[in-house]
Formats: sequence, C-alpha cells, structure tokens
Amino acid sequence: MGKSQRLAEKEVAEEEEEKVERVEKVNEEVEEEVEEAEEVGEKEVGEKEDEEKEGGTEVSLPRAIWSGSLNIGLVNIPVKMVPLTRDRRIKFRMIHQKCKTPIHYKRYCEEGEEVPMGEIVHGYQLKRDTYVIFDDQELEAAKPESSDVINLDRFVNFFEADPHYFDKTYLLVPDGSESAYSLLRGVMERTGKAAIGKMTMHSKERVVLVHYYQNAVVATTLRYFDEVLDPAEMKELLDLPTPKEKEMELAREIADKLAGDLDLGLYKDEYRERVEEMVRTKLSGQVIRAEKRGGRPAAKSLMEALKKTAESIK
Repeated sequence: MGKSQRLAEKEVAEEEEEKVERVEKVNEEVEEEVEEAEEVGEKEVGEKEDEEKEGGTEVSLPRAIWSGSLNIGLVNIPVKMVPLTRDRRIKFRMIHQKCKTPIHYKRYCEEGEEVPMGEIVHGYQLKRDTYVIFDDQELEAAKPESSDVINLDRFVNFFEADPHYFDKTYLLVPDGSESAYSLLRGVMERTGKAAIGKMTMHSKERVVLVHYYQNAVVATTLRYFDEVLDPAEMKELLDLPTPKEKEMELAREIADKLAGDLDLGLYKDEYRERVEEMVRTKLSGQVIRAEKRGGRPAAKSLMEALKKTAESIK
C-alpha cells in the first residue's frame, strides 16, 4: 500500500469519525429537546409569570413534571416537582427563504435510502462500521423501573458539594405533607445539610441532591463521577510557564480594583434584548441596517496590557 493511499484512507477515516461525532451531537440535542418538552413548556410558564407580576397578582405554580415522595428511612414526604428555571434564550427556526416555510428533515441511511421510523434500531459502535444492534424492546428492558420515590440515604454538608457536578435544579413543593416538608426545610436551613440519593426521571437513573434554597426545598440532579473531566490531566495545562513576580503584582492589583459583591441582576442577555428589539422594528415595517463593528485593538505584550489595564481602572 502506497503512502498516498494510506493518507487518503486516514483522511476518510477522520471524516467518518467527524461525521459520527456530528450525529452524536445531534442526538444529544434531540434528547435535550425531548427532556425540555417533557418539562411542560417552561417558556409559556415564564411568560405567564411575567404577566402576573406586572398585574400585581401572585405568581402561579408551574405544572408539576413529577410527583412522588422523599423517603428518609421510615419518613415519607409526598412532594411535587416543578421547574425552578426557565429558558429565556432566543430560538430560531430554519426557514426556506423562497416560500417562508420551516425546514424539515428526512432520515437517510448511508446507502441513500429514506428510512421510516419503524425500521430504525439502535447501534452501539465498537469500531468503524461495526455495531452491536439493539431494538427498542431490548433497551426498554435495561431502563430503570419508573419510580415515584426519591430514596435519600445520607445527609452531607451542602457547601462541600462540587457545583461542577450540578445538572438541573427543580423546586419541590408539599403535596399534602406541609408539616413534614416544613420540618425538613427547617432542618436543612439550620444545619446547612443536604440529603443525597437516587431517583428515576426521563427513564434515567439520576443522583439527586435535596437541599434548602430561598425558603424552599429543591432537588438538584448531579452528574456521575466519571462524567466530569479532570483538568489536571489535560496536556495543554501541563508545564505552563510560571508568572513573573511583576506580572503577578499587576494582576492582583487589577483583581483588587475590580473586586465587588456578586449581583447577577447586573448582567443582562444583551443579544436577546437586541433581537427582540429587531423583531419589533421589523414588525413596524422599518428596515434594519447592520452596523459595522470595530476591529479588535492591536495585540500588546502581556506586561503592557497589564499596566494599561491597571492604570485605566479607577
């Protein structure tokens, strides 16, 4: 086999790997969209909350996405779970410019045939073009049984929990269990303790941390231990140069000058605000003229950039 042929085959293999990664990414995005849909239209809930706040009325509780019980030994606390957050990001549909209708996708295999949903199975890839095939029934048998119980097996110090493992947080409200719920909330608030255990949600078994937050008990799903990368193992972070003492002094001066209290209310989604303004402009019949953005400032040495930054901060 010639060198050029090996290189060509290598390029083909790399392209195939990239294709697989793109498909996996799409599958992950679809799965996330399904989970969001199961969480019962958070955007509509948010819009309703905004209207009620403006009208001076109490905010209604979003519809529950799960109901069951917190189990701690023999203590049983029935609760309902509702979304604590809402997605306010701008979302676009891809539209055919010519007829102004949404774009849809068809499913094709690599042989070029359009594939109906009834002929789709699941493949666990071992290597290129080699898969272990599963059908829906086989995978269904492996899923954890649906459960309406969150089994909590220990209490931990909430402030020792690594936030990098946090996934999503949900509000828990009492479901005819006001006294027991209030007791659990009070204990967690006073002690700073959280309860950890497992639950089944969206056909997945999840680790969950139940803890106090803003006069309520909430449940935060956690990622498994092997799902979070260890930066210390990244080769790009090994053997970094040691900062010079003068650079460190200037960097600390900048950090001290910029120090302040954490207030997330100071930060706005300016992209969303600009797009919403553009929508209003287009609806009014006005023409939007894109403004050219200024170029990046010329690159400076690290020392020069540190000095000028420190001098510019009052």
